[in-house]
Amino acid sequence: MTQPFRTIAQYVLGTLRTEILAGVYEPNSRLRQEEIAKRLNVSTTPVREAFRDLRAEGLVSIDPNKGVITRALSARDVSEIYELRMVLEPMLAARACLNASDAALAAAEQVHDSMCATTSSEHWAILNEEFHQCLMSGERGTRLFDMVKSLSLVARPYVSLAMHIDDAIMNSNNREHAGLLHAYRTRNEQAAFEETRAHLENTRDAIVKGVEQTLPAQAA
Repeated sequence: MTQPFRTIAQYVLGTLRTEILAGVYEPNSRLRQEEIAKRLNVSTTPVREAFRDLRAEGLVSIDPNKGVITRALSARDVSEIYELRMVLEPMLAARACLNASDAALAAAEQVHDSMCATTSSEHWAILNEEFHQCLMSGERGTRLFDMVKSLSLVARPYVSLAMHIDDAIMNSNNREHAGLLHAYRTRNEQAAFEETRAHLENTRDAIVKGVEQTLPAQAA
């Protein structure tokens, strides 16, 4: 196992997510735990954990009779997810920028530097979650934070899909993240609100375009 994966669980989850998004598995394909564990040379435990996470992301369903089944992505689904995020996440950002510690902002800046340096979409996606968690850590434990985190989780496969199609999205997101960092450093809650909303809107548009390009039948 090599970087960007830090654990065996991340390796299995990242591999399966990439394969599903790349079309290795067609929608409604059955994933067999033992076969995947053998192919990836791991125990069944991280595969079982990956199935759980993939279900939370909406990439698979788990049927008591049929087992783990891959699901199709849709432009309608991602639009709904991001409409919800665009309501809640800017509110969280406006609050979090006033409460973010200097240590959290320094950590976010270090993560941002790593994101700008990497060319791996999988590594970038891992760092992207870490970046936003650093910024909003001051609100951890609140109901709003938990709601935003849940929506971010289900949006994860769509972000990965968009980057598989067009890795230039990483560069545009890095620029937008720099704007977010500045808003947090200056404790400008209005700028944090607006930067977050614009960032989510741009990401949504890029993802919808990617989904429509690769999955026209589901986007209709």
